[in-house]
Amino acid sequence: MASEEEKGKVEISIFKRFAQAAQLNCESVEKQLPEDGKPDLKCIINGEVVFFELTEACSEDVAKAIANVRNVDDPAYTRVKDYTSETYKKKINKRYAVKEPVELLIYNIGRTVLSDDVLIDNIRAISEKNKGQFRKIWYFGEVVTEL
Repeated sequence: MASEEEKGKVEISIFKRFAQAAQLNCESVEKQLPEDGKPDLKCIINGEVVFFELTEACSEDVAKAIANVRNVDDPAYTRVKDYTSETYKKKINKRYAVKEPVELLIYNIGRTVLSDDVLIDNIRAISEKNKGQFRKIWYFGEVVTEL
């Protein structure tokens, strides 16, 4: 498992690419400590403090399994299911210790078997009923989609 410092650098890098693609006026971004009960990143967007929780569109276990598969006929490959929706359900049940708006960024760096369209449709179906504490839900794959 990567250190919090390494994880923070990756999350900030992904967030900056997302903010540029989404044409958000991000004035600053800083990593937050998980033990403080805050989301991953604190940002200033158009002069407003907005927190972002980030999650990859793939569970760590699935990513490891995919990395170890030699071919698509391997049973490990065919047993993959939509872990992104399960991760989303866990995220909406979390409560963050901030008063400012919190947004969720689900990003895809290519370690999924399901297409962006399928993942977006699945998450959208859930998020229409329950966004938890999140003001907005974003999906960042080949394009940026606000759900």
